[in-house]
Amino acid sequence: MSFAAPQLLWLALGFLPVLILFFWWTWRQKQAALAQFVGSRLLTELVVGFSATRQWIKRSLLVAAVGAVLLALARPVWGFTEEASRSSGLDIIVCFDVSKSMLATDLKPNRLQRAKLAVQDLLKVAPADRLGLVAFAGSAFLQCPLALDSESFRLSVQALDTDTIPLPGTALAEALREAQLAFKGESAGARAVVIFTDGEDHEPGAVERAKECVKDGIRIFTVGVGTTAGEILTDTPDPFGNKRFVRDDAGNVVKSVLNESALKEIAEAGGGFYLPLQNAQTMNTLYQRGLAPMPKVASKAEQFRQATERFQWPLAFAMLLLLIEIVVPERTNRRPDPPTANLSPKGA
Repeated sequence: MSFAAPQLLWLALGFLPVLILFFWWTWRQKQAALAQFVGSRLLTELVVGFSATRQWIKRSLLVAAVGAVLLALARPVWGFTEEASRSSGLDIIVCFDVSKSMLATDLKPNRLQRAKLAVQDLLKVAPADRLGLVAFAGSAFLQCPLALDSESFRLSVQALDTDTIPLPGTALAEALREAQLAFKGESAGARAVVIFTDGEDHEPGAVERAKECVKDGIRIFTVGVGTTAGEILTDTPDPFGNKRFVRDDAGNVVKSVLNESALKEIAEAGGGFYLPLQNAQTMNTLYQRGLAPMPKVASKAEQFRQATERFQWPLAFAMLLLLIEIVVPERTNRRPDPPTANLSPKGA
């Protein structure tokens, strides 16, 4: 037998002796108080019928009940059951742009953080789907493979920043190639790629790669992060705290603008559609209009052993002990002896 929360056993080992000492201390205090305010002769008459043994039995039942409750909270595990798990959903690869242009603040606090929040929203509306993550800038690599483990995917997204890939640029074609490789040997159901990017300065070949994805049964959806008005890019402040602007090779200030036309072209070639990132409903729209209608294929059923918790038994035992404690009276049925009449003659 094992326990799902074994730390509570240590709590029981520490708490139960303290509870016993508390009952013993209160008993001594009660006896001392009675002895102080009531004479020994009257005390014998006042406590007729009260049983010290029964009072300790009731206290012992309370201690045992508390111990049984703590044992139930520790969640004892005993035995296993065989269960089958079968998932039915989509396989989705999220391609996430981590280039320097994602630091633009035309979306608050910046494009990178807003895109992260949008991916979290996608995770909420696709709980039954397997998600994977590809990070890209001037190159791309698989950050998180396809898995039903949403926590691993969430942590991988949170870890993304513009230093994840130091090579500058926006290699959309390379990101799509990595997504294709991630699907091979890992996916048998409907497959989709969702790209989060501002689409700026992308290398050629993305449209051709999108058409190849369609041949492999992969649909592509693009999400534009940023605004068409754009924003001037800033770098880390100088040692004096002054704002520094990102400049090109000619020394001109760089302004990053959302390239919607390129993203629409890639999505159209990939059999999907383009959506600008606007609010929390964007991911719900993407899923309902694009991802949800895709045919879902049930994966192979997997057998696994599920541990059986037996907390019900100690909990039922604790309830039984409490019931007995309520029923057991503190005093016996013994009645005090009637006072003896004084039959001596008056004045004797």
